[in-house]
This record gives sequence, structure tokens and C-alpha cells, in this order.
Amino acid sequence: MALSNRKFAAVSHCIDICAVKELAPGQRRIVDIGDYDEVLVLNLDGVYYAINNVCPHAGAALERGTVVDGVLFCPLHQWGFCLSNGRAIDDDALYAQIYRVISQDQRLYLVRSSD
Repeated sequence: MALSNRKFAAVSHCIDICAVKELAPGQRRIVDIGDYDEVLVLNLDGVYYAINNVCPHAGAALERGTVVDGVLFCPLHQWGFCLSNGRAIDDDALYAQIYRVISQDQRLYLVRSSD
């Protein structure tokens, strides 16, 4: 989703991920967001998703998981997490942190918070 300069300026904390062309459909990228936290950014057919790279169920790196129909499966125990809302498929009370990804001026940005 592209944002106007005015709207982009309102975003309180963005992290530059990469140029749009550097994350082709089907590709993934790890983004360090500080404090030893990593976010997995995925391009699924031109739609960008971002989810905490640590499985909240077992602590495994989600970057090694598989994606089926918008669900990312942990490589350790195959727990699935919906990429659009972070909800665990097997436990309604368990969520993985998700983030918004925005595109502006041919770059992708991870949004940590906004007004």
C-alpha cells in the first residue's frame, strides 16, 4: 500500500526494509528491529506480511517455516500462525506479533507504531 508523504510523516517509527525490487514474490527477509528482536518479512504474490520471527509456542525461528494459504507453520512443531492477524490456528489465545509493511518511493518499511 502506498502512502502519501503527509501520511508517511505521521508514522512514528518505521524501519527501512529494502527496495521493493529486492523482495520479489515468494522471497523472505529478516529485519532486526533492535533489542535482539527479529521480524520475518514475506512477499506472497505481491502482498507483504511481517511477523515476529520467534514462535510464541516453542521459540523456534519461523523463517524456516512453510507457508500454506496465508498460514506460516513453525518448523519445530508445525503450529500455524495466520499472517494477516498473527492468530495461532490451534489455539485462539496464542498470537504471534505482526507488523504493517508499507511501500513508498519504491522502498518497503516496517511500521512499529503509528498515530
